[in-house]
Amino acid sequence: MTTRDFRFGSVLGGQGTAARWAEIARTREEAGYAAVLVPDTLATPSPFLALAAAASATTSIRLGTWVLSAPLRRPAEVVREASTLQQLSDGRLELGVGAGRPGGEYDAAALGATWGGAGERVSQVEATLEAVRDGVSPAPSIVVAAHGERMLRLAGRFAGTVALPAPPTADLIEIAELAKRARSIGGGRLELALQITGVGDDIPDWLTQRLGLTTQGLRDRGVPTLLSGDVDTDLEQLEALRATTGISYLTVTDEYADRLAPLVGRASGR
Repeated sequence: MTTRDFRFGSVLGGQGTAARWAEIARTREEAGYAAVLVPDTLATPSPFLALAAAASATTSIRLGTWVLSAPLRRPAEVVREASTLQQLSDGRLELGVGAGRPGGEYDAAALGATWGGAGERVSQVEATLEAVRDGVSPAPSIVVAAHGERMLRLAGRFAGTVALPAPPTADLIEIAELAKRARSIGGGRLELALQITGVGDDIPDWLTQRLGLTTQGLRDRGVPTLLSGDVDTDLEQLEALRATTGISYLTVTDEYADRLAPLVGRASGR
């Protein structure tokens, strides 16, 4: 198993004006984050427009869709948007693509798009990735959100990174199994990405409200994506996670990005 250097992505939400997007992206770049990432839902800003604003104030940080729902866009549309952002950012696009999140059928209905079965949606991912490969220059970095065998094989063909779909309650054994499966099917060269669940005594409200989770409960389960907020402790924890699973790309939601900036500055590139 190849050991990759750590890198961190900051998942952004609704930041308001273009000036605010630019300010946040610049702050993340200065903190050492490798990428700013924007989700693709009707409840969040348009990822390509938001990332264009982020590109205007930065020089090195990568600009990622996290992740595009292939069923909601025609491949030619993705090629056009990706090509434009590649030009505007001097080749910093990190194009994340997936077959659609849970509940994505409601976005599809609102857009008048067809939400097919799982197999059809995976075929749409494949068509999108083929179109991007053939139509976008310079070629962007590709991230595929994948779990099923067919999606992992697509990741092996087209992507450099797989975003693992680990639930926030996943312990080290469960995450290691996901990582092993991704490498086995997609190939050992793939970078593996995972989202941080929470920091200290703070976890997202929805985990408590919808799932009844607590930080103590997650600690009792040994959830490795719940960090302490102490740089030395967290670095040791992430190094252990990487040694066991090969995961080196950690994504952080907006609410924790500033708090984890010291860890990001310390761990990135090592």
